[in-house]
Amino acid sequence: VTPTVEPTAEPTATPTVEPTAEPTAEPTAEPTATPTEAPKSAVLPSGKTLTVDTLPVVDGALALEPFYDAVFAELLGMSVDDAKLFLPCNNTPGAYQNLTEGKSDMIFCALPSDEQVATAKAAGVEFDYHTILSGGFVFFVNKDNPVDSITQEQLKGIVSGKIKNWKEVGGDDEPIVLFQRNEGSGSQTGLYRYVLPKDQVMEPILEYQVSDMGGAIDRVVDYDNGKGAISFSYYYYVVNMHTSDQIKLLGIDGVIPSDETISKGQYPFLNFSQIVTRKDLPEDSIVRDIIAWVQGENGARIARENGYVPYDMQ
Repeated sequence: VTPTVEPTAEPTATPTVEPTAEPTAEPTAEPTATPTEAPKSAVLPSGKTLTVDTLPVVDGALALEPFYDAVFAELLGMSVDDAKLFLPCNNTPGAYQNLTEGKSDMIFCALPSDEQVATAKAAGVEFDYHTILSGGFVFFVNKDNPVDSITQEQLKGIVSGKIKNWKEVGGDDEPIVLFQRNEGSGSQTGLYRYVLPKDQVMEPILEYQVSDMGGAIDRVVDYDNGKGAISFSYYYYVVNMHTSDQIKLLGIDGVIPSDETISKGQYPFLNFSQIVTRKDLPEDSIVRDIIAWVQGENGARIARENGYVPYDMQ
């Protein structure tokens, strides 16, 4: 028994495990670790290719991070995970602050708040906007809320605090709890832009204020079983980034936000995402070349591949 067991056990264990494990681990690790001038880098309209050495300082909003990560991964010829190492995301307030202070060259964001524009102006800075994506500013409630759609006037009443109970808009006898975001965030700025000016929006109760978009979704789900909660964000973030089967998007004037209603311009609160630069950006900056590439078919393709709605330049 012993002679037949030992010779067959050892040769089969050693050759099959070690040779196949090491060669596949090391060769695939090295090319992705140093992909600075990978041959598959995309060519910009000027004929240049982007490298880590020529990469501008990029920043942006959390809801747009997957898009610009994918854009620069293709431009640099590397994986998204590798590209992310060179692409900070300080969210909307931080991105606009960095652009104003000259710490970034281009940011991917929604339009700025009045305060962000004023801060830049006080520093002698003006912004340029380059539209890249279509989207929607959306409101969401608990999935069990019987209200599926409200009018813009009803929404203004909720946001101003004049409408306080869901029964006033065809729902159950439940107090309405509006979760707002922090000042300067892209979502809070959207509330002032699309629904009511800041001075007409009800004063947020600290308990009902959240510091990040994911938190707004979680609070709507969790608050009192979500019965009376409502909050807001951007379409892509709710549908693709911080998803929950416990919420539903509210229709506005009978139109439910979707890829189709947004791309066709049917949804009332359309939001157009931007690449924002400073007006004093040099004419020969590679940033201008990148913007042209993103606004072309390549950017539209990357948008579709990553669940965004491309902006129709026509």
